[in-house]
Amino acid sequence: MNENARKPAVFVFSTSYHPFIGGVEVAIEQVAERLKNRFDFFIFTSRMDGKLPTREKRSEGLVIRIGFGNRFDKFWLLIFGWFAAWRELKKRRGKIVFWVMDFSFGAAPAGFLTILYPKTPLVFTIQYGYGDERVARGRLGFMNLAFRLILTQADYVTAISSYLLNLCKHYGYIGGGVVLHNGVDIEKFSTAQKENRKKPNTIITVGRLVPKNSVDILIKAIAELKKYISDITLHIVGDGSERQNLEELSHELGLDGAVKFFGEAAYDDVPKYLAEADVFARTSRSEGMGNAFVEALAAGVPIIGTPIGGILDIIKDGETGLFVKVSDSRDLAEKIKILLADQALARKIIENGRKMVEERFSWDKIAQNYAEIFGHELNIKKRVLIATGIFPPEVGGPATYSKILLDELSKENFGVRVLSFGNIRRFPKILRHIAYGLKTFWMGRNSDVIFAQDPVSVGFPAMLAAKILRKKFLLKIVGDYAWEQGVQRFGVKKVLDDFLKNRYRWEVELFRKIECLVANRADKIIVPSEYLKGVVTKWGIGPEKIYVVYNAFQDNELFRFPRFAQGGFAKPGQRLIVSAGRLVPWKGFDALIEIMPEILKEVPDARLVIIGDGPEKQNLESRIKNLELEEEVTLTDTLPHEKVLEYLAAADVFVLNTAYEGFSHLILEAMALGVPIVTTDSGGNPELIEDGKEGFLIKFNDKEALKSKILDVLSNPILAQKFSENAKKKSSEFSKERMIKETVKILI
Repeated sequence: MNENARKPAVFVFSTSYHPFIGGVEVAIEQVAERLKNRFDFFIFTSRMDGKLPTREKRSEGLVIRIGFGNRFDKFWLLIFGWFAAWRELKKRRGKIVFWVMDFSFGAAPAGFLTILYPKTPLVFTIQYGYGDERVARGRLGFMNLAFRLILTQADYVTAISSYLLNLCKHYGYIGGGVVLHNGVDIEKFSTAQKENRKKPNTIITVGRLVPKNSVDILIKAIAELKKYISDITLHIVGDGSERQNLEELSHELGLDGAVKFFGEAAYDDVPKYLAEADVFARTSRSEGMGNAFVEALAAGVPIIGTPIGGILDIIKDGETGLFVKVSDSRDLAEKIKILLADQALARKIIENGRKMVEERFSWDKIAQNYAEIFGHELNIKKRVLIATGIFPPEVGGPATYSKILLDELSKENFGVRVLSFGNIRRFPKILRHIAYGLKTFWMGRNSDVIFAQDPVSVGFPAMLAAKILRKKFLLKIVGDYAWEQGVQRFGVKKVLDDFLKNRYRWEVELFRKIECLVANRADKIIVPSEYLKGVVTKWGIGPEKIYVVYNAFQDNELFRFPRFAQGGFAKPGQRLIVSAGRLVPWKGFDALIEIMPEILKEVPDARLVIIGDGPEKQNLESRIKNLELEEEVTLTDTLPHEKVLEYLAAADVFVLNTAYEGFSHLILEAMALGVPIVTTDSGGNPELIEDGKEGFLIKFNDKEALKSKILDVLSNPILAQKFSENAKKKSSEFSKERMIKETVKILI
C-alpha cells in the first residue's frame, strides 16, 4: 500500500465546483490545496457542462462530476451522488470523513450515506446567503425539513459567519460548532496596483446580480450623487437574473455613461477591478457572510454594507467600514460621499480592515482549523448523545450539567451531541413525546452511548432508542419524578422520604413504574449525591451500578461576578435576601414570604427577591399582596443564568427553604461566590453545607428557625464572613475537572 492510500480521506459534497466559481468552490479549493499532504480529497459535484470530464485529477484532489452536462445535473447529484461516493468508499480502507460544503443539493447524498455508514463522521459547513425566511418556508417548506434533517446528522458544524452558526442553533443544533469564515488570498488582492487607475470617484460592487444584493439601490444612490459629483462612476462586476432590469434602470436614470456592467469576471481578475475603485458598496438584503467585502478590504478599498447576517462579522461601523440602512439609497449616497471626502476616515478603515483580514481571513489559518476538526472527528473515543429536558438559555440543573458535558467532553476526544426537549416543545403534548422519541432514535444511530438526564420524560424514549439500536444506556437521576408530579398534580402531601414508603393514585404509580423500568434498563446510573443513591436503591436498583458524581459549576463564569459588584438590585443601605428555583410547593417560598414582616421589624431595609417561575406563582403573588409586601418582595420570573449570578453576587444571604434537593447547583454557586447560606437539611444539602460552618441548616418550613437564622446572618457580619470564607473553600472540592474525570471513567 502506498503512502497516499494510508492518508485519511475527506469526501466533499458540493452542488458545483470548478470551473464554476463562488465562495463555496474557492473555499474547497483553498482548504484542500493546503491539506492535500494530510488528507486525500474526493470532491463530488454536478457536471453541468458536457465539455467537463466526469473524473478529473486536480492538484487539490479528485473531482467526480455527476450528470450529463446540463443545468439539471444538480438533480442527478441529489439522486445519484450517494452512489458515486459509495463506489469510491468501497475502494478505500482507512478513515473517512464526509464534508458537506453547502446547504443545497450536495447535502442530500452525504445525508443518505450517513444512514449506510452511521459511524463515518459528517462535518457540515453552512454557506448560505438568502436569509431566514427562505430556510423557514422555501420550496413549500421542504428547505426547513431538509435543514433540520442535515443538522440532526451532522457531528460537527462550521459556519462562515456568527449569523449562520446561530441559525443552526435556532433550528435545534446543539453540538460542536465554530465560526470559520471563508478566507481570501491576501497576497493576490493586496498586491494589485492602483497606479494605472483611469479616474477618481469610482464606486464598485462585486457579486451576483440578484434581488438580495440590492444593486438597484446602489444605482439609485449613484443617480443622487451625480447631482454633486459629476464624474462619479459605478463599476458593476458580476452577472445574474437582474442584469437586464438593472441596465434598464440605469438608462431610465440617465446613467448610461456613469454605470458600467462588466459581467462575470474570473476570480483572478477581481483584484484588478478593485484596484481601480475608491469605495466598495453592497446594500445586501440578506448575507451569509459576504466574501466580497473581505476581498475589497484586502485590496485596500473601504467598504459600505448593511448591518445584517454575516456582514456584522466584518464591519465594525466607523472602524472597518460604514453601515447603511437596508434599501435606503439616500443613506447610501450620503455614506459614499463621506468616504470620498474624508480621506483620513477612508485610510483608517483600510488600515483596520487589512489588519482584521490578516488575523481572521487567512486561508492558511482557516485550513489548519479544518485539519484540526477533521482530525478530532476521525479520532473520537466515543460518541455520546445527551438527551435532556432543558438546555441553556433555559435555567436549571440539567441545563447547566448538559452544557458542561458538551463543552468539556469534546476536549477529552468525545463526540457530543445534545437533544433538548425544548426543540420540540412547540408540538402538542402527545406528538411532542413521539417526535422526541423519533429524534432520539435518529440521532442515536451513530452514538456509542445515549445519556438521558431524567428517568421519564426524556429517559423513557432514550431507553427505548438505546434498546432498539443496541447502544449503551446511561442515566442521570436528580430526583424522583413520580413524587414531583404527585405533589404538583395529584395531591401528594408527603415529603420524599415518606412518599417512598406509601402507595398513591394510579397516575402517580404509573410514573413510579416508568422511572423504575428505565432505571433497571440503564447500564449505569449517575446521581449527584449519596442521598439520591439511597433514594434510587429504594426503587429496587442494585447499588453496584449507581455512581455518585457530584455536580460542578462553571467557575470561569463566576469570576466575572465579584461580591457586591452588581449591587444595583437594591437601594443603598438595603439588605438583599435572594432565593431561587421553580415555584413549586416543596421549595417553600410561601413560608419565606410569610416571615418577611417579622424580618422587616428587625431589619427594616431588608428586601426579598425570588427568582423563578412555576405553578405556585399566582398563590405567591396573592400572599405578597395580602401581606402588603409589594415594595419589599419581588418575583422576577425566570432569568438568564448570568442574571441569576448577578443577583447571587449582590445578595447578603441566599435562602433555600426546600423539602427536597438532590444536589443544588444554586447552593454550590452561592458558596463559590462567598454568599452566606441558610437552607434545609433535606436531600443532598448536608453533603454541601455543614451546619454552622458553611451556613445554617434548618428543618423544612420551620418558620421560626428560618427567620432566626436569616436575622443572625444579616445582623452578624463576623458570622457572615466566616460562612463566606468556609463556603468558598468547600466549593473548590466540586471542580469541573473532577466531575469530568469521573464521568469519563464511567463512559469508557
